[in-house]
Amino acid sequence: MKINKVNLSSVTTYRFGGICENFITIDKVEDIHEIPQNINKENSFILGKGSNIAFSDDVFKGYVLKTDLNFINQFDNDGTLEVGSGVYLPDLSRYLKNHSLGGGEFLLGIPGSVGGSLTMNAGAYGYEIATNVITVNCFDLDKKKLIQLNRESINYSYRKSNNLENKVILSTILRFEKSDPKLISDKMSKFNKLRRNSQPAGIYNAGSVFKNSEDYFAGELIDNTGLKGYSVDDVSVSTKHANFFIAQKGAKASSLYKLVQHVKEKVNDKYGILLEEEIQFIGDFN
Repeated sequence: MKINKVNLSSVTTYRFGGICENFITIDKVEDIHEIPQNINKENSFILGKGSNIAFSDDVFKGYVLKTDLNFINQFDNDGTLEVGSGVYLPDLSRYLKNHSLGGGEFLLGIPGSVGGSLTMNAGAYGYEIATNVITVNCFDLDKKKLIQLNRESINYSYRKSNNLENKVILSTILRFEKSDPKLISDKMSKFNKLRRNSQPAGIYNAGSVFKNSEDYFAGELIDNTGLKGYSVDDVSVSTKHANFFIAQKGAKASSLYKLVQHVKEKVNDKYGILLEEEIQFIGDFN
């Protein structure tokens, strides 16, 4: 385990954030027992790959915990894996392809960690990680002990887990199905093409800003409200996909927050729909 002073802008895809004096990296499962005993949900934040996060520009007063548990263990040859919470989702998708396991093709384009995906029930193109979950191994910061939760007790819903709050995810048991390697490659290529054609790449963003629902696509509502290209300072609504907000180098988290609030207000005014953020704002934005 390491405790360092870290600029949070270096650990998120938006490149926002101030200084954190107590940034804890967990390199081994046994490290979890060495974390400070005063850590709780009020003074800490559990970070994955930082792809769905906007830290405020101020100093972060508390602890940030990040796991760096990068392992994949396959049981026998039946498609059941134990996966460390720090594994990068595209790496997991490629591992599955190389072992002729289907069901993880959609993970290829999601720039997050396994731990983060379990917390938010990451998904794309009609698929979600909850489908593959058998159990999740984590450390409960309230009870200060290791626990194991099954999929039913986590009670997953759309882009949400309902029983992983204040728990440091260490690993998970996932199940995938044997599949034809060509079918897997074809599906990965299809998803990659869809993503390239519809989403901005190579610039600072955090993926979808708002959640979709069964009744609407957030990007369509934003587009139809005439907000494509609208900006606040150095953060703008993407002209390629309106549910992606793009930050220029040196942009401030406060600008993103103001833009999100403006878009929510305008969409609500037009459609009577209050969009729900998929990204998390961490810190003081008042």
